[in-house]
Amino acid sequence: MIRALLHSGTRRFARQFNYDATYQHDMIDADAGAGARLALFQMVSNYAGPASAHHVRMGALVGSAVEGDCGPCAQLTVDMALAHGARAADIQACLNGAPEAAGDFGLGYRFAWAAIRNHTDLDTLRDRIDAAHGPRAVIAASFAAAFTRTYPVLKRGLGHGQLCQRLSVAGTSITLTYPAPA
Repeated sequence: MIRALLHSGTRRFARQFNYDATYQHDMIDADAGAGARLALFQMVSNYAGPASAHHVRMGALVGSAVEGDCGPCAQLTVDMALAHGARAADIQACLNGAPEAAGDFGLGYRFAWAAIRNHTDLDTLRDRIDAAHGPRAVIAASFAAAFTRTYPVLKRGLGHGQLCQRLSVAGTSITLTYPAPA
């Protein structure tokens, strides 16, 4: 019964975002308990923080995904950010190496990279988020930076890693160059 529910939820998510969720189905088939834990992880890791910091959080989600993956996980996160109100121009600016031009979205994107890589700009970026949106926004951006990168690591570990690809942002194709800017 639990397998059927997990597969159903996974198929629904995959259809919504045109995403290949084979790794999730394989996990559910091998161990329904692992699939249930992944579903719980998704709920736990989805801390949104204050509404005023929505674009900061979206930027941190995309920044973390792009830092950890340049394939389907990054594309999924871009698609999810667009579906949740992120502006295509902000995403494109970040992916093209100009996050400073992307407002709060770019702030979150840069924060994720700095947190992941322990960059010297981290304190300044954290202070900017806190000053503009408060400590809950810092928590939400930190959750986004930390937890989003779990998925590409999990996929690679399970043998479902993908090669890099061009990312599509609202019909515009972008080739990432690495290392992307922090």
